[in-house]
Amino acid sequence: MSDTPILVVDDTDEVREVVITILERLGLVSHGVANVAAAKAWLAKSVPPLVMLDVMMPDGNGLDLCRWIRAQPRLEKVPVIVMTAIKDDETSEDAFHDGATDYIQKPIDLEVLTGKIARFIPVKPRQD
Repeated sequence: MSDTPILVVDDTDEVREVVITILERLGLVSHGVANVAAAKAWLAKSVPPLVMLDVMMPDGNGLDLCRWIRAQPRLEKVPVIVMTAIKDDETSEDAFHDGATDYIQKPIDLEVLTGKIARFIPVKPRQD
């Protein structure tokens, strides 16, 4: 597995921190950013093993970011999990059409999130 952290992109501090905490408890390292511009800047320097991104952000749309990721040759194979509070079939269809590898509804269920992450990255829960 890569030493590069998982990228978590969400404009809501609480959601971003909860996802990062969950990842840490699974033995994974992550890096959080609050918007599309920060995500693009970070991705310009790093190729993470996974990107988790929100759909609605103040400086853009997470689905546009997903399309941008897929258009970058060095990032095109990175798994992308779209996270959103939007509860309609159209958004999930759009996410997959725009290149998402998986999709999760907010509020985020710990077991569902763990299962989705484990599809892409081996997880080792911390022994507290």
